Amino acid sequence: MLFIGIFGIKETEEELRKIDFDCTGCLSKEMDLYIFRKVLEIFFIPVITLKKMHVLLCPNCRSSYKLKESKMDEILIKGKSSYDDVEKIIKEY
Repeated sequence: MLFIGIFGIKETEEELRKIDFDCTGCLSKEMDLYIFRKVLEIFFIPVITLKKMHVLLCPNCRSSYKLKESKMDEILIKGKSSYDDVEKIIKEY
């Protein structure tokens, strides 16, 4: 966390759920869905979310895929994702 005076920027990560997705690195069928946030805080109270990113992370090979924000509601409801939902491959093994 970067803290200057009364303002600070905090980075958080939260595991949301398991998602059905075929990993291209190890061909695993199940991935972990995480949300990464960068938040502006005043006196340690979150005020504004500056950046938000949903990422699929393979628990076996640690490959990671950034998902399109426009598809997140559908992914969270169905518990499934496809390659069309991937915006960017962050790391692939």
